[in-house]
Amino acid sequence: MKIPGVDIKVQWLIRKEIREVFRSRWLILGFIISPMFAWMFQGAFLSFIVAQTTESEQVFITVEDDGEWGRKLYEEIVANKSTPKLLIDPLVNITREEGENMIAEKTLSVWVWIPENFTQDLLTSNQTTMVVWVNTANIRASATAARLDVFAKSVINEITIVRNLNVNWYTIAPEVNYGHQLAIFLVMLTSVLAPAPYISKSFAGEREAKTLEALLVVPMSRIKILGAKLVAGIALTSIYSFFTAVGILAYNFSIIMRVAGLSEDYQQLYIGMYTVNAETIPLIMFCQFLVLLCAIGIGVVISCLAKDRATSESVNSMVMLIPTFAIGILGFTGSILQYGGILGFIILAIPFTHAILFLNAVLAETGTLIGLSINVAYMIGFTIVFVLIGAKLFEREAIIA
Repeated sequence: MKIPGVDIKVQWLIRKEIREVFRSRWLILGFIISPMFAWMFQGAFLSFIVAQTTESEQVFITVEDDGEWGRKLYEEIVANKSTPKLLIDPLVNITREEGENMIAEKTLSVWVWIPENFTQDLLTSNQTTMVVWVNTANIRASATAARLDVFAKSVINEITIVRNLNVNWYTIAPEVNYGHQLAIFLVMLTSVLAPAPYISKSFAGEREAKTLEALLVVPMSRIKILGAKLVAGIALTSIYSFFTAVGILAYNFSIIMRVAGLSEDYQQLYIGMYTVNAETIPLIMFCQFLVLLCAIGIGVVISCLAKDRATSESVNSMVMLIPTFAIGILGFTGSILQYGGILGFIILAIPFTHAILFLNAVLAETGTLIGLSINVAYMIGFTIVFVLIGAKLFEREAIIA
């Protein structure tokens, strides 16, 4: 099939590269299995996590309100702390100052603060606020805080009088919940490593097989040759992205099935906490596509410099793994933007950092158009620069040939 507006020689090379790619069944199988395994593993792991959330967790509480409803809420929490509604063990009374100190030191699990104007606000406007601080890196703490949220609203909000209890949540760890953090890390890890076999085979592999010289004497610009190879790579990434979407849906289904035996309130609670919003899947696929392109761009340069396929794969794995693990671990320990100076500059220079920032913002629904656009622009710009470097290296190959 001819492609309108595309040089006939380029079309021939594109068809050749795509045939080469799809001839390797193991390569295609890897691109199908990698994202599916990542998400199914995530689903199995979070099923284990959901089971862990039925265990009791320590909660700190500060009651500054002396009014009727502040006391009532506190008494109900004390009375039900050991029941399946709350699963608190122990419940520790602390001062506001002690709570703020633990926040600064990041040593608390869950802190509930009932402010001094709690009852007064409820009586005057039928609306009041309880504050919950939670370390979302702690699995049981997140679940306990969510149970407290549901329970407190059941105590304060009554049918006879329309009341509304706001619960302000503050986190002291990641931007999104634990499940999303782990999912982002796994997808990033598989995405940056997935293109390595294709890249090493398509470039260093051709040099090793003595077929690169023949390709370079074809009357075609080096950028067109490189572009044809990238088209084949993009065809592979589309397969990878499609099965990522399938994996996410399977992952969501596994979580939904895991909580099916719980009450409706807690089903919604855990589904909201651990599943990925299906509406964000297109954006996740788009970001993953950009990550794959960045990985291909870097891999092209490495493969053009490597003498053989084995060297190309080894160097590529090392170059990809180190920054991916680094930013992944930093993301788990808190906001990835918390670091300044030279370290902060190095972190932001890594293209995969912008992918994590993009995915965090999308999954947590905190992203702005400007912020997301900056992340996308950086990844696209990074890919273009490395593709141009790859084209220059191809020029060098032509001279040597």
